[in-house]
Amino acid sequence: MKFYLFPVYVLLCAFFVFASPSSAQTPSPYMTVEVERFTVANGVEFPEKDLDEMMSALVLSMNRSRRFERVFLSGDASAQAAATRRAKVSGTITKYSKGSRAARYLVGFGAGRTKLVAGVKVIDAESGELLFEQDVDGHVYGGLFGGETDQAKGNMASEIVKTMTKKGYASKNRLKK
Repeated sequence: MKFYLFPVYVLLCAFFVFASPSSAQTPSPYMTVEVERFTVANGVEFPEKDLDEMMSALVLSMNRSRRFERVFLSGDASAQAAATRRAKVSGTITKYSKGSRAARYLVGFGAGRTKLVAGVKVIDAESGELLFEQDVDGHVYGGLFGGETDQAKGNMASEIVKTMTKKGYASKNRLKK
């Protein structure tokens, strides 16, 4: 009788081993990232100059993170020589509050904070597969002499890199340059 249960036991063990989440493939990190120009949602007042600065800050911060070999803006001349396997970051600014540097400096405790929120999508550029989508925010609560409003743009980039690293789409270790 025990002999007949052995094949059933083997099949159940095999099922649990192969169906376990630990055997699922972890994604390999992307070494190249293309950043598309973000759009601004209707009703959100975000100056064009600030959008240009934000895009530059996003690329600069992602490059400085050293989690990727190359990060560039879509349409750059270097985009022509980009690797086929790359992540593409795009987004829509859904909320912006410039805040007040004076209030941050004089009052503190979150008064006058700058807040920037964007719905960000990261896709595989080759296949078009959505890797992840989430709201990311950059904010400035304070800092030396009230902090710079521009820090919100860099904070947003840091959040994107953290999420990509956490999900396995960016290198866990800093790359040597």
